[in-house]
Amino acid sequence: MLERISEIQGIGLLHNANGKSHTCKKATLIYADNGRGKSTLTAVLRSVSTGEAWLITTRKTLDGILPPKVILQFGSGHKVMFENGSWTEQRPEVLVFDADFVERNVHSGGTVSTGHRKSLLEFALGEPAVAAREEVEKATGKAKEAVENVQKLTGQLSGYHVGMNFAQFENLSQVTDIDVKIIEIQKRISAAGSVAAILAKSVPMTITEPSFNIDSLFMVLNSSLENVHKESERVVRQHIAKLGIKKDAESWLNQGGQFDDSEFCPYCGQSTYGVNLIRAYQTHFNVEYNKLKDTVAAVYNYVDANTVPNIVDRIAQSVDTASAQARAWAEYVPTEIIAFDVDSARAALGKFQTLVLNLSLRKKVSPAERMGTAEEKEEAVKLWQSVIAPIKTANLAINKAIKLINTYKVQLISEDVIQLQQQEKLLQVNKERYNPQVVELFIQLSKARTAAVEAENSKKTAREKLDALMKETLRRYEKSINDHLKNFGASFSIKGMGGNFRGTGPRSEYGLLLRGKDVPLVGGPPSFATALSEGDKRTLAFAFFIASTLADGKLATRIVVIDDPMCSLDLNRKHQTRTVLKKIYLKADQLIVLAHDPYFIRDLRDKLYKDDKSSQLIALFQLAPAPGDYTDFASLDIDRECESIYFQHHRLLNDFAGGKGGDSRSVAKAIRPMLEGYLHRRFPCHIHKSLLFGQVVDCIRNAVAPSPLCYAAGLVDELNEINDYAGQFHHDTNPGGAEAVVITASELKTFVDKALAVVHGSV
Repeated sequence: MLERISEIQGIGLLHNANGKSHTCKKATLIYADNGRGKSTLTAVLRSVSTGEAWLITTRKTLDGILPPKVILQFGSGHKVMFENGSWTEQRPEVLVFDADFVERNVHSGGTVSTGHRKSLLEFALGEPAVAAREEVEKATGKAKEAVENVQKLTGQLSGYHVGMNFAQFENLSQVTDIDVKIIEIQKRISAAGSVAAILAKSVPMTITEPSFNIDSLFMVLNSSLENVHKESERVVRQHIAKLGIKKDAESWLNQGGQFDDSEFCPYCGQSTYGVNLIRAYQTHFNVEYNKLKDTVAAVYNYVDANTVPNIVDRIAQSVDTASAQARAWAEYVPTEIIAFDVDSARAALGKFQTLVLNLSLRKKVSPAERMGTAEEKEEAVKLWQSVIAPIKTANLAINKAIKLINTYKVQLISEDVIQLQQQEKLLQVNKERYNPQVVELFIQLSKARTAAVEAENSKKTAREKLDALMKETLRRYEKSINDHLKNFGASFSIKGMGGNFRGTGPRSEYGLLLRGKDVPLVGGPPSFATALSEGDKRTLAFAFFIASTLADGKLATRIVVIDDPMCSLDLNRKHQTRTVLKKIYLKADQLIVLAHDPYFIRDLRDKLYKDDKSSQLIALFQLAPAPGDYTDFASLDIDRECESIYFQHHRLLNDFAGGKGGDSRSVAKAIRPMLEGYLHRRFPCHIHKSLLFGQVVDCIRNAVAPSPLCYAAGLVDELNEINDYAGQFHHDTNPGGAEAVVITASELKTFVDKALAVVHGSV
């Protein structure tokens, strides 16, 4: 027998639970709200039964500082401890029915697996089949171990090939540069999701190269007039020089020549016949010469305008703009750096400007003189090519970027996001396949497969004895289960219960019979998953457990632990559940029941008391909240726990009036709801449940015969007086704050007595 759950620490909500003061008895009934630690306590008891430490270690208190530790005291004060990850000993006499039993032996999520049927067979056969099972397991041990190893490794690999079957995953060919390819396709997916925004990005434009017509320049520089005599030009120049600082002398002389009639001077009227200077003027300022001077002046202006230094600055700015636009596409297109050698272009332009501007200026001074040698023209061409060479280099990079961007835009418009996502998934799976850890697992899997094949040849021995035992035991087991299902009022039964050796070991087989129709465990519809309600599934699991437990030849030595026997069960099965539990109680060494329903615990206690009035055989305690929102063991007054709110208030006032003390403010707050509850019970159906105390008094005051409320008319004044006092302890009637009201014990007792007098003295 388990005498005490002395200590549990560091496990779930049982962070520092002390049960030394709570003695366990033949029947130990433990109450706890849902989420308060019943399942954790049950897991601890299952762990000591099976020796499975993970049942405890996986429940380590998340925010706790204490390591998992358990001290259980069994018969004669014998202590069994869990510490440092293991038990000091195993106690297989503990049999546990809980959600874990259901998931191990019956179903999980509505599905009955091979593992469930195997576990159920082992549970049903019990100890008589131990020797036979050991004989089979010894003969097939190697095969089982090898297959389990294969399954384990396959299971470890299962998380790596989501969306692809195992064989395809295993046979994937390795993709080179996989990380680069994944990043590229992720970019494409991201871009395909925002096509409009990407297409709206500016595309760089090539830089317009500045032009300079060197041929035209040197054509003008090389030009002269055959009819322009150099001597005339010398004479005119000499005369113009005599005019000294006179501004625009040549222009003035040219204008004056327009009034010359070749006979008389337009200024003094003297004859100009035979005057050499006049003839020189006429030659110097003839029409063709003027045209030449105009052309030379225009060329000079052209040279001056097209060799200014800011040409290079404008080009540099355009290159910077194109470079920035190209960089904006860098996330999607691998564009090159667009460079422009500003210094080189500016230096070349300066030299070019010096050369051609000097030539133009000289020509402007002497229009009729031939200027510009072939060597100077070659130098000009060379310098101009040096000016535009950096621009051409920049344009090459810009054109490459434009081509890449336009190609990408065409591709982007035609992208299929779903297809890209599938490609990415395939790449991710491929990456996982050749993860070093996965590669190592496949190496181990290959070895495990070889071992499994080799071990399969020595697998088939000693099964006849176990097969015969299975048939006989399961035949009786099926009848017992169906008897329990019938007593539970179930509308279904099991049929064809048996065992076989399919798979890696023996397992149970059974079907369901529902409304005269066969229901398979799998397949369908209908099937186990869909034909049975959650209550039916729980009932079936409970019937399995009860049938095996009651048939256990060593039940008198067993400690039977049942967690929430009414969980998911219909209310009409409560009576039969209590009946079955009583049978176990009478036959087992000890029965421990944990439940979240206090009424079920109370009724089970009463049923156990019915034939045995000795309270020495029944212990009741609870899992109660402890500081830090943890859980601890605490005493339990099950009758008080099952009280209605009205009776709780009534008892609180009675205790205070009887001198048993109590919190004064809680007593003061209980006066009014106690009287409300009393009046609702005294006049059922005549006082609406939504009415507050003052409204109830108004209903009594305004009642007209034959309303039964008229019988309480004599209480109106007393009730109002009580309400005036008790109302101040409720926020809804005391705007000043109920907690601020000072309570005088003598005054409180007066009104408690008045309230009880209403209840006890009313006729």
